[in-house]
Parts: sequence; structure tokens; C-alpha cells
Amino acid sequence: MNILVTGSNGFVGSRLMWELEKLNHKVIGIDISSHCDAKPHPETVIGDIRSGKDLEKVQDIFYQKYNRPIELIIHCAASKHDFGISREEYFSHNQYGTQVLLEFAEQADIHKIIYISTVSVFGHPQGRADEDTPYNPDHPYGESKLGGELLCIEWQKKNPENELIVLRPTAIYGPHNFANIYKLIDTLHRTPLFTVGKGDYVKSIVSLDTIIDMILFAMSLLKPGYQHFNCVDEPYITLNELMHIIATNPGFHMPKITIPDWLAIFIGKLFDIPAKLFSIDIPINSDRMRKLSMATNFCSQKIRQAGFVQRKSIEESISEMCTWYIDYIKNKEK
Repeated sequence: MNILVTGSNGFVGSRLMWELEKLNHKVIGIDISSHCDAKPHPETVIGDIRSGKDLEKVQDIFYQKYNRPIELIIHCAASKHDFGISREEYFSHNQYGTQVLLEFAEQADIHKIIYISTVSVFGHPQGRADEDTPYNPDHPYGESKLGGELLCIEWQKKNPENELIVLRPTAIYGPHNFANIYKLIDTLHRTPLFTVGKGDYVKSIVSLDTIIDMILFAMSLLKPGYQHFNCVDEPYITLNELMHIIATNPGFHMPKITIPDWLAIFIGKLFDIPAKLFSIDIPINSDRMRKLSMATNFCSQKIRQAGFVQRKSIEESISEMCTWYIDYIKNKEK
């Protein structure tokens, strides 16, 4: 299949490009940035999905290289960092960018799209949440990704032959990722003094291996209509269980002291002041302390009922990331 991957220098997109190529698909990516923390794929075009001309350029390259049009778009591109991004920027990339991409798909007669959304479209619901949980985003990232998701659903409804699958991963982790799980691993490596709360609430996570496998599996499910799936590793574990898994690896330790959630958030607010004054990303802030003390309890039974089988355990995936982290820190300190 001829596939366009957006965000192809990103954490998911860069790995996806290589995996698709291994399966003999023709792939070209587009990314607004030339930076790639992992292994960049040479068939990435530097361009902006908010530019119709940049997207047309990618289509032209497909014709030049393969004499074929794009058949499938896997839309990974997103603005998603938790510091230094304005509400306007979230919506510009995640909603408006998706709108331009869909307009391009209509013009180019592309009828297959896999949209990588997020469980953040649900906010923080009470209890375990599945695909039928009502939308209730509580952060501009989730709101803007929901905006993109709804535009994709509208696109599918315009033409009953359009094929749309929406995948909603929770926190993605793995080597070369520097988001929430990296911060937790980093903390447990630096002989942590305290942890926040009892940690007896579920923290849904999904490894890079699992989300890549889910995307490849979703390709086999494409058919006219709209389908949507949450993407979560099983079993569903608590924060405390996750920390214990990390701490079983050489070089990592469990915290010694537990402090109440409210105190952690208060301390975070103190760090918010210099962060805002000097526009710097300080590891401790009230938003991160709040997230650390909140459950993210999502399930992904639907995709498993469709036939998906998880290849790697959480223990295996965490161990790989911990090994990579130790090597990364050693190289960084040289």
C-alpha cells in the first residue's frame, strides 16, 4: 500500500515508517521538524500539514518515485508537549492541521485514514473508561485532538465509502521517549526521597511496540465506515505497581517517603512562579503533581475482541526502556 505518515520524525511516526517499509509498503512521511530523537527515515519530507502546497508536494513525490497515488494516511502529527505551548498553537496544529489534511485527502481522492488521537479526549472520568465514555477533555491538548477527531468523523460521513479508524493511546513510552514515563524512570534513578500519594490508582500506559502493533493491526481492519479503539497495555496496573516494576531493574529505587497529594500540588505551585517568570520548564510544577496524583484508568478490550494480541509484557517493555535510559544517561555525562 502507498502510505503517507504525518509526524514522521516523531516518536511514533519515525518507528512506524521503518516498520511499514519492512512490510513492503511504500512510505513517505511529512514532518514540520527535521529533529528526530530516534532513527529518522530518509523518506521524510520537511513540511507543514497546515500547508496544502506541502501536502501536494508529497503527493507529487509519490508519483515520481512510485508512479502511484497515496492510498492511506496515518495521521500521527500533533502538538502535545505539556510546557510552552499556547492554546492557539494546540488548535492550530491538532485541529486546523487535521482540517487541511482532510481537505487534501478529498482533493487527492484518498479514502483511507487512521487518525492517532488520545484518551485525553475523555479527560479524567471516574472509574474505568472504554470507547463509549463521553467526551470530556480538560486540557487544550485533549480539546484540540478531539477537534481533529470530530473533523475526521465528519469527513467519513461525507462519503460512506471513506474508511476511518481512530486510535486513542494513553501515555506512550519506550526508548527515545522523554515524556511522563521517562520522568518517572529518571526520578527513580536519582534515589528519590518521596512519592506522591499512595499510588493505589491505575495509571494506563502503552508501549511503543504495542501502539505500533495496534496501528498495523488497524490497517487490517480498514473498511468503509468509522471504527475507534482505545490503546492500552494490559494488565492495567497502578502507579505503585509501575514504580515497583521500574525499581526491579538495576540502578532504580523506590521512594522512601510518601507525601499527601495536596502537599505535592502546593509545592508544585511554588515552582510554577519561576517557571512562568522565566519561561523555563521545571520538572516539578503543579500540573505534573496533579497528573501524578490522578488515575488514568482506560481499557482497550474492544481492539482485543477484534483479534489484537499484545506481544510484549509491560515488564519487558519497561526493562527495555530502563536499559536504554541508563545508556542514555552515561553517554550524556561523557
